[in-house]
Amino acid sequence: MIRVLHKAFDMLEYLAKTPRQRKKLNEISGHLKMNAGTCANILKTMVQRKYVDQANVRGGYLLGPMIYYLSRFSAYRGDLVSAAEPLMANLSKQVNETVLLVILRGQERFVILQIDGNQNVQVGRNMFQKDVVYQSATGRLLLAHLNAEEFNEFITKEGLPGSHWPEASSLSKLKSALETIRKQGSVCYKTAHDVVAIAYPIREKDQVIAALGLFLPAFRFKGTHKTAIMKGMSATSSAISEHLHGNEN
Repeated sequence: MIRVLHKAFDMLEYLAKTPRQRKKLNEISGHLKMNAGTCANILKTMVQRKYVDQANVRGGYLLGPMIYYLSRFSAYRGDLVSAAEPLMANLSKQVNETVLLVILRGQERFVILQIDGNQNVQVGRNMFQKDVVYQSATGRLLLAHLNAEEFNEFITKEGLPGSHWPEASSLSKLKSALETIRKQGSVCYKTAHDVVAIAYPIREKDQVIAALGLFLPAFRFKGTHKTAIMKGMSATSSAISEHLHGNEN
């Protein structure tokens, strides 16, 4: 049993070295000098428990969403959280609204940092933290920046938006909507619940690795407050990205 646990941890550590690149069974078993059958059985269990993600029955393996879920309140991507927290706190204080830092892993969206504003009228978490990526501004933005392989895998597993995003209900409409997001550089729209949802990209090494999100009741999103929010979101997302770039040097 102890040996199996060691092997499971070895697999997770191996997958973590290239978190965006799927590894085949023979690569994993070969690297760890394991019997392929034993390796497959351990991986099958971890896939079932969502600690490892598999594209299809014979597909390659990535770290699964539970790895990120367990660390959602810890120092996961400590450099990212450390860079973002003071800047997000400043933005939240300036505009007095709730600000989020969100990542996408597989088909799931994870809030890794949230700083609340203290407005009297707030939007409940169950209204913005959707399981369906298509229903959130941060989810749409992160989806727009997946590479072709990641996008195709997402569609294969999650399907098309349908009623979750009526303007992007077909594959051609979805691709067009995501292209518009990439060109605009941000997402801003009003939901069916009269909530305005906004998202800006966080970049590292020319890749979008996270999204800065903000949400508020639509009646507050107007005039100078609207201007302050949009300027603040743009400046804060750029500042976080620049901080990450500075850490590389």
